[in-house]
Amino acid sequence: MSDRLRAGILGASGYGGAGLIERLLRHEAVEISAIGSRQYAGKGLADCWPHLSGALPELRFADEDAVIESCDVLFCATPHGATAPLVKRALDAGRAVIDLSADFRLDAETYRTWYGAVHPHPELISEARYGLVELHRHELPGSRLIASPGCNATAASLALAPLAAAGLLGSSAVANVLTGVSGAGRSPSTGFHFPEMTADAFAYKPSGTHRHTAEIEATLGRVKVDGKQLSSNGHFQPFTVSFTPHVVPMARGILATCSTRPRDAELTNEALLDVLRDYYLDDPLIRVQEELPHTKAVSGSDRAVLSARYDERSRHIVSFCAIDNLGKGAAGQAVQAFNVANGYPETSGLATHGFWP
Repeated sequence: MSDRLRAGILGASGYGGAGLIERLLRHEAVEISAIGSRQYAGKGLADCWPHLSGALPELRFADEDAVIESCDVLFCATPHGATAPLVKRALDAGRAVIDLSADFRLDAETYRTWYGAVHPHPELISEARYGLVELHRHELPGSRLIASPGCNATAASLALAPLAAAGLLGSSAVANVLTGVSGAGRSPSTGFHFPEMTADAFAYKPSGTHRHTAEIEATLGRVKVDGKQLSSNGHFQPFTVSFTPHVVPMARGILATCSTRPRDAELTNEALLDVLRDYYLDDPLIRVQEELPHTKAVSGSDRAVLSARYDERSRHIVSFCAIDNLGKGAAGQAVQAFNVANGYPETSGLATHGFWP
């Protein structure tokens, strides 16, 4: 009898689900017990993911009940709104849950404002812990419900949190994010059809309308000056951020360029880099470097690369963060939080390096 933890994955036919499968296959303490997908129900893994042909040959895509029944921990890579009821069923069945949707990242009132619906299970929100490990590591051990952050919010929050902790944020910040097409998911649509997308770039859901805005603002509002994080569910004042994502014609990757004008600060590039280095000193998946980050440098990996500059003329700080939206922005981050929650080495199953070109 295996003593490995049994993991079930719902939404296993999406890009986030594929990333979870890839990482949990490498995890020495985990056995993938079931994979769920309505579209591929009854089919084998290779029918959905040819690059995983030969892996898990005994498994077939199953329904939600079968996946929940067979596992110790459930990973949900399913849409917001539809996920909370699944989380409720899994928790009632005694399972731990890692939720990659947005359903438990925000308080109920903020969720209703940004997602336009009453939260299906607000009574569970206080139990959830926000899974941005670098900021909330101390809250995760033993957690039964982890809300894994959104990809855009991850990049912007990692870029701005060290500035918040150092008291270097002004009255607001601007976050502009370039994101690959896979961030829109696997379901085809005209706007992301290859002839429409190639050689094009565009902004979407500009400042004040994208749902990840609330997540970034909540994260920064919890950062303590001269510290890391308050409680995920504590009282805080959200910090104002103008956030605009842009789709660019690449399959995967995110580059966040974030700026703020601090009050009465005289800085240098090196001083800013030291702020970032000190904040992320003990974080194995964060690299702070002098060179500006490239998305290709993190492609296929679960790490983040950061840098910063000080514009003496305009007196603005500009902080940069590059991640793979499907790695550190989704599946890798979920597995990282799972590792911390369960006492496994933080990078177990993860890709600490990507691929090139």
